[in-house]
Amino acid sequence: MFELVRRLLVAGIALGVIAGNADEIQRFYDDTVAASQSLATAADLRSISAMLDYEFMKHGLYPASDGFADWMKMAFKENPAGVLGNDHWGNPLVYRATADRKGYQLISAGPDGFVGTADDMSYTGP
Repeated sequence: MFELVRRLLVAGIALGVIAGNADEIQRFYDDTVAASQSLATAADLRSISAMLDYEFMKHGLYPASDGFADWMKMAFKENPAGVLGNDHWGNPLVYRATADRKGYQLISAGPDGFVGTADDMSYTGP
């Protein structure tokens, strides 16, 4: 009986600590998710950039801006992680090849979903 009371007391204290810190726990969770999304998007941008550079080494040109979606499907045939060409906030990646197709910019709009703001992530090649 004493053991049962001790366990209930420990459980009660733990629930009290959790309930008293609900805002802090939620903030920690939100920060962890945001950091994970940023890291995963940065990794995707690096991977796509590496494949774009490989494409340039093979053909001497980067894909045309309007052919990026088709190139992505060809270059990344298997993609169990989600929608191809989207960042981890669900926004489509923006790809812009230079006019001579010897350079490019690959952009994630970041959590706010708008290109050209402070939270954007980008790679420029070469």
